[in-house]
Amino acid sequence: MTLSVLLIFATRYDDITRRTYGIAQRLLADAKQAGATTVTLFDADATGDGILNAAALNRPIVIAFYSHGNDEGAILAQNRKPCWSSQTVPDLSGVALFAHACRGIRWLRDQAPRHRARLLVGYEGDLYTPQNGSPRFWEIYEELHSFVPQQLAANADDAQVQRRFYDLCTKRFHKINSDQTPLIEILAIRQSRDQIVFT
Repeated sequence: MTLSVLLIFATRYDDITRRTYGIAQRLLADAKQAGATTVTLFDADATGDGILNAAALNRPIVIAFYSHGNDEGAILAQNRKPCWSSQTVPDLSGVALFAHACRGIRWLRDQAPRHRARLLVGYEGDLYTPQNGSPRFWEIYEELHSFVPQQLAANADDAQVQRRFYDLCTKRFHKINSDQTPLIEILAIRQSRDQIVFT
């Protein structure tokens, strides 16, 4: 029997990627607790060669990216260059790709005829979060942005994952939506729910 593999790619070189790295750590902990087989490319291992080799060797069913996206949405490696070039697009047939990277879905969608991933999940635009969010906000944000790849790695139905994500965001939105909560925290949770793309 072949085990389902979740591949997690996370950079960490500025304030934003330190936050997204925290989400990747949450995903890793939750996935291990659920018994998933995981492969990580964190920090210096989050390279273009690293993702190409790990995808070929491990044949993951899900790859979760936590990084920056450049102006075109290319997902950046630790060296701040795209994690693959148009000449080195990996064969990702049957893989679900989750990108927590600004504009990442655009880049992945443009390359879909070459990488042939079965599902793309991510955001068209920039993701907005508070610079100094409350601990409660970051706990919720990490939960939300680790949920989709974890569910997909557990072989949950794509449409069901999308629906569950929407419901979870709505529940957390109502939890955080109060007079004391800064508006940016409320908007970040709402954006997470309303602007995610499954394609």
